[in-house]
Amino acid sequence: MKKRAWRLLVVVLLALNLAVSGGIIVYLTGDRGETPAASALPFETAPQGKYALYIGTNDKDAYAQQIPTDEAKRIVDEICSKYVDGYTVQRAEGGWVDESGVLTEEQTLVYSFDAVSEDDLIAIMDEALARLNQASILVERQDLTYCYYSGGK
Repeated sequence: MKKRAWRLLVVVLLALNLAVSGGIIVYLTGDRGETPAASALPFETAPQGKYALYIGTNDKDAYAQQIPTDEAKRIVDEICSKYVDGYTVQRAEGGWVDESGVLTEEQTLVYSFDAVSEDDLIAIMDEALARLNQASILVERQDLTYCYYSGGK
């Protein structure tokens, strides 16, 4: 298989893994559709949800990291600041077995966004793909219920 097909397979398997893990967590925490107890906190539901982007740092052509992680983060931070008011970023390490059976590892930047439009998200991904020479970015979407807590009364 080509690298792109393997990467797509890895992305699909990661998404499936996340969905199954979420189902297990929901089952284990007892949320089986019962009416929830009233909350003391004023939660709201965001219509646009929460998104996470998993952006690798290995160059798609060189198949190895060409841009240092700090520089890649600076580039993606700059891109994000053009489209959103805020985000959270974390560094992660990941790996997958490539089409030759070789374990490939890379540094990954995980960007989280709340209540962002999909048009802005796509613009961020398009620029990040080009600037970091990536083949793909894993996108995760979750429904979001939130409130801002400012302390006791």
